[in-house]
Amino acid sequence: MARCSRATIRCSTLSTTVEKLDCREVRLSSDYPESAAFRASAPQHRALVLALLDLGIEIDTEGQAAAALIGINQTDLICLNALFRQGAMTAGQLAVTIGLTSGATTTAIDRLERAGYVHRQPDPSDRRRVLVEPSREGAHQAFSLVDDLLERTTQLSASYSDDQLTLLLELLDRFRALIAEHTITLRAQAANNQPTTPRG
Repeated sequence: MARCSRATIRCSTLSTTVEKLDCREVRLSSDYPESAAFRASAPQHRALVLALLDLGIEIDTEGQAAAALIGINQTDLICLNALFRQGAMTAGQLAVTIGLTSGATTTAIDRLERAGYVHRQPDPSDRRRVLVEPSREGAHQAFSLVDDLLERTTQLSASYSDDQLTLLLELLDRFRALIAEHTITLRAQAANNQPTTPRG
């Protein structure tokens, strides 16, 4: 049987060492029966899926740590990121952008305003509307926390060829699109009062 280098597949509930091109199990959890399509896919494909899920978990954890360091929560940081990168917008526009309810968005804006990270001001093109604008100083303070991560990621990416980076970018973009689509599905289920319950 062909053998390649060993790879460790990690997830929040299971650590398993597998050998590439081997038929050993690569699973989300030994206690969870994944879909038939997932189980039928090649071990390398399943390993990639789990690695991408783990990446999302690590990014989420990093966001929580960064938010706590500057005295806000992760939802607030997501709001601030959207405002800093996309520019001032109304509370309603922000709610749509990040997928929160209007009430939860308003609460996050209130917290950010009290902490000095954003401020509200009239829309110069329509005085009836109020825009939420990031504080330049506050946003710089928040995102300076990831400067080291950005530099190290840039150094890491330099070890790959342009063709490899193009492939990685395509994969990550398509994975992000799948996540966004699934998020919409989950929110639709919640809006239709279709909560999930443990099976068995």
